[in-house]
Amino acid sequence: MKTAQHPLVKNYLAAVARETAELDEEHRNELIADLDEHIAVALAEEADPDDQAIRAVLARLGDPRSIAASALGESPAVASVRRRHTVVPLVLLALAGLATVTAPVAGVALAIVPVVALWATPQWQTRDKVIGTTAALLVPVLLALLGVLLGVEIATSGVAVGEWPILAAFISPLAITAATCVYLVRAEQRSA
Repeated sequence: MKTAQHPLVKNYLAAVARETAELDEEHRNELIADLDEHIAVALAEEADPDDQAIRAVLARLGDPRSIAASALGESPAVASVRRRHTVVPLVLLALAGLATVTAPVAGVALAIVPVVALWATPQWQTRDKVIGTTAALLVPVLLALLGVLLGVEIATSGVAVGEWPILAAFISPLAITAATCVYLVRAEQRSA
């Protein structure tokens, strides 16, 4: 009897195939063929392999989830997340940055949306998500702080503030947002 036709082996290989559904078809088929060959070689040593011998061989191979986790860790996964899922947080982050410049209160509220979208997409690592979150929330905080400082200076000195602080108040959120978007695009490309 060919090992792949035995019910225990068929169930085991089917479980591995289910667990590795994120792999592209070529890698998944190669993994299944390698496992089938390994099982066949291990059982060839047995004169007449029974269910107990097959179970022992399968136990030595490991749990299908463990095999899948290992395979997913070393093989490129199918692009299950569409490109638009990558673009959505970046567009929302840019819009929040623009809104922060024109209406800081709206910018704070809008900053929450790209942060949620960023954490919902799986292609970025936790470090990248923390950097994106920090930048998204840093822009409104910096603008609020700058507004308070400018307000205090105007009130205490009675002197008009120059163009540079006002220009910085408009450019800094846009620069931080743009730098964050560039960083996230590069981080996503590195992980792909």
